[in-house]
Amino acid sequence: MAALSADLPALRPNELGRVLGAVPAAGRAFLPDAPGLGTTLLACAPGSPLAPAFGDGSRARHAAGGARELRLPGVESVRRDVDTGEDLAEALALGVGPHTHALATRLGYLPHRRPR
Repeated sequence: MAALSADLPALRPNELGRVLGAVPAAGRAFLPDAPGLGTTLLACAPGSPLAPAFGDGSRARHAAGGARELRLPGVESVRRDVDTGEDLAEALALGVGPHTHALATRLGYLPHRRPR
């Protein structure tokens, strides 16, 4: 079982698959967010309680609660949640889906493209 943050506009399925594949067969594991203070994913093996503690400082709470921190390179899209305008800029740089891209353009976060 896993809980995943809903504010991951640059999420790539292959990166999420790598993270889920790294979850241990027993116990609990979490992936810290890009700043390293929060958590974007918490997972547990069958028979283990998920015991979520999301919110400010969740990385420390999940670790203190016995969850193993997943340290994987190349999974930036799973770690990049959006809490600030700067976070959104970083997500946009990673690449977002068409709906987020359209909204970001309409709100002025991205330049409007001229038709060719």
